[in-house]
Amino acid sequence: MIALLSMFAFALALVVALVTAVVVAPRAMLALSACAAVLAGGGCAAMVHAHRLGHVPPALGVWQVVYAEEEAWGFGPGGNEAGFIAYRLPGGAARTIAAGGVDYLERMPPPEASRRWRGRYSGWRATPLAPDGRWPPDPTTGRHEILQYVCAYGFCIDADRDQLRAAAEAVNTPGSYYAYGRIGMIVVSPRTRRVYYLYNG
Repeated sequence: MIALLSMFAFALALVVALVTAVVVAPRAMLALSACAAVLAGGGCAAMVHAHRLGHVPPALGVWQVVYAEEEAWGFGPGGNEAGFIAYRLPGGAARTIAAGGVDYLERMPPPEASRRWRGRYSGWRATPLAPDGRWPPDPTTGRHEILQYVCAYGFCIDADRDQLRAAAEAVNTPGSYYAYGRIGMIVVSPRTRRVYYLYNG
């Protein structure tokens, strides 16, 4: 939903800038309006990036989004959304998690109170993912496929197959860790230095 709001804000800023440029003063205002539109676009991109980072516990030290595919259908309580985000896990954090495992993840300091539920996870477990009601395995392969979780409510995304394959490998083999949050789940793979956030709703 944040991505749609950011695109709407950018489009609105661009329209205002263009109308101002045409109506007020063609040359000087055109340059100023173009600059305003570019700055607004950069601000929107920064907001989206910060929102995506907010899904990861700050103690992991993640700052880079490697891949993201998100969609929203409608707004508010009647809306639906689905998403898959991959982050780069810093080397130091990967080594610490590999050494400390579930115990380390459970003891991580929580995010600041202003983030409310975002970035908060509990009940960390080691992979492979245990079958449960939230994400049953594929009946034919017995594996957990990423889109079966992300698209569970009939709303789906068109995500990169290589990214999905890497995330599926992380949840189906030993060596990674996962936990559910209020919305979605997180998977931490120290071996591949990736963090995945998956959500549906």
